[in-house]
Amino acid sequence: MPRHLLAALALLLAAFLAGSAGAADPEAVAELQKDPPGAHDFAPAGRYEGAHLLAQTVKAFDELTLPAGPVVTDGGQAHFKSVVTARGRVSRTLYVTPAGRSTLEILVNYEDALKAAGFEIAFECAGEACGEDFAKMKYSGDKPDSRVVNEKAGQVRDYLMRAMLEYVKDVRYALLKKSAANGDTYVGIYVASMTGGSQGDYSAALAGSQGILMETVEPKPMEQKIVTLTADEIDSKMAADGRIAIYGIYFDFDKAVVKPESKPQLDEIAKLMKANPELQVLIVGHTDNKGKLAYNQSLSLRRARAVVDALVKTYGIPATRMTAVGVGPAAPLARNDSEEGQAKNRRVELVKM
Repeated sequence: MPRHLLAALALLLAAFLAGSAGAADPEAVAELQKDPPGAHDFAPAGRYEGAHLLAQTVKAFDELTLPAGPVVTDGGQAHFKSVVTARGRVSRTLYVTPAGRSTLEILVNYEDALKAAGFEIAFECAGEACGEDFAKMKYSGDKPDSRVVNEKAGQVRDYLMRAMLEYVKDVRYALLKKSAANGDTYVGIYVASMTGGSQGDYSAALAGSQGILMETVEPKPMEQKIVTLTADEIDSKMAADGRIAIYGIYFDFDKAVVKPESKPQLDEIAKLMKANPELQVLIVGHTDNKGKLAYNQSLSLRRARAVVDALVKTYGIPATRMTAVGVGPAAPLARNDSEEGQAKNRRVELVKM
């Protein structure tokens, strides 16, 4: 290509980049200097000096998957080499730090604070060691599930949240863990230097600052809000529909052992079976769609068998009257794109034979 054409293209590209970068909007800059109402820091970690909290989501009980290894590519598909999935109180917080600080300094400060509180580093990486696609997979506007979204935020803050961690360099990440009698606490800290983005003056307001995504999972039992169904209620529903969804039988995450708090519901199922000696049922395990299909089918079958075993061993119900079936996520009662829908799909069903 002739040099004059190359020069012209270079000028056009420079003009485009300058226009896309935008100029920092004063309203956006002002918004970055204040925390949203009700937001708080994770006490053992505190807050890096001069940083401001941009956005936060907190769920009393949820599940979060955190990287525990770098991003690798197998067969053209990028994925985290290792992950940790934990349940409990989940918080996801975005911070913006002043310009002129390094991502190393920020991360080490957080690590030191957490280690002083009894945490240990389970995994950490920096730059190329994190994997080429780490930044995109950890936090990206193209992946809505990865972003911190506060629906109550105003328009300016919403645009800033979209602009966060879009174009970055100097990527660093650490996963820390603290074990205790009541369970494990995990903290994931992703830090990167922001270099701009596609959100115009909102990206410009963030450029040169360091972005921090802090994710925490604290052990906390789920509040049991499912009402135990009585034998009469189960009988009536099965007479009308041939089946009934049971939510009062509990399992730990990724386990197929019936928990002791399931006893009230098992009592009622046993009462029904004893009152109707001719009744035969399928006991069907269901899961949400998280994880691989084959594994979820196996898990749901093991859970169904655990319910059958409990009814046989504890209540003396003949095993010949019950058949365990596992269908995994194949028969959802709700969409799996929300926490509420997933909770509704995780269930045991009794089906009249």
